[in-house]
Amino acid sequence: MKIAILSWGSLIKTGITRGLNIRGEFLTGGPMLPIEFSRISQSGERTGCLTVVIDEKNGVHVPTQYAVSAHQHLDWALSNLRFVESITLKYSVGYVNLISGTERGWARENQPYSVDLIKSWAQRNHFDAVIWTGLLSNFEKVTQIPFTVQSAVNYIDGLSPQLKDKALDYIKNVPIEIITPVRSVLSGTISINPPVATLPEDVECVRDGETALMRYLQRNRRDRR
Repeated sequence: MKIAILSWGSLIKTGITRGLNIRGEFLTGGPMLPIEFSRISQSGERTGCLTVVIDEKNGVHVPTQYAVSAHQHLDWALSNLRFVESITLKYSVGYVNLISGTERGWARENQPYSVDLIKSWAQRNHFDAVIWTGLLSNFEKVTQIPFTVQSAVNYIDGLSPQLKDKALDYIKNVPIEIITPVRSVLSGTISINPPVATLPEDVECVRDGETALMRYLQRNRRDRR
C-alpha cells in the first residue's frame, strides 16, 4: 500500500527526528488546502502558541508538502503519525483509503471540502491512501473571541515576551509557501489596516496563495468602511 503523509507545518522539518517513519524526505507538490494559524496549541512545547491547521472558514489555499510513509499498512502509518504529533484522540488524524473507499468520518464531517481535495490529489498521484494531522481551529473556543486576523494579532501581542518570541518563531519557520493573512501581517509584509492609497489595484503575486490573501485583505478593508 502506497501511503502519503501531508504536512504544512513543523512536521516537515522535525518529523524524522521525532520518529516519523518515511521514505526519503518531504516533497513539494501536495494538494492546495485552506490553511491558517487559527489553533492555539494546548500541549507540548508550543502550548499557547498559534499553530497552523486546515481551516475551511478562515484559511486561504496554500500548497502543502507530502512524504511517502515507510509503512505499507494504513493502521501502522496512522499510529506512527499520531505518536509523532502527540495526538490523544485518534480521529484527529485524518485519512482517505482509495482501495477500500473509506475515510475518517470525523474529517468528512469537519473538513469535507479538504477531504475531497485530498482524495482527488491522491488519485492523480497514484497513492492508495493519504493521512494528515486533522486538528481544527479552536481559537474562539479558547479565547471566547471570534477568530479574525486582528484578534489573532491581538492574541500574540498579549502573550508574555518569552511565549510571544516562541510563537513568532514558529510562524516564521513554517515553509515559506504557507502565506496566510495572519502570517503576512505578523511578519510585517502586509499591514492589517493599509491606507487606501498604498494598496494597489493589481498586485503581482509570485507565490501560490498570495492572490487569495490580497483578495481577503481587500475585502475585509471594504467591509470595515
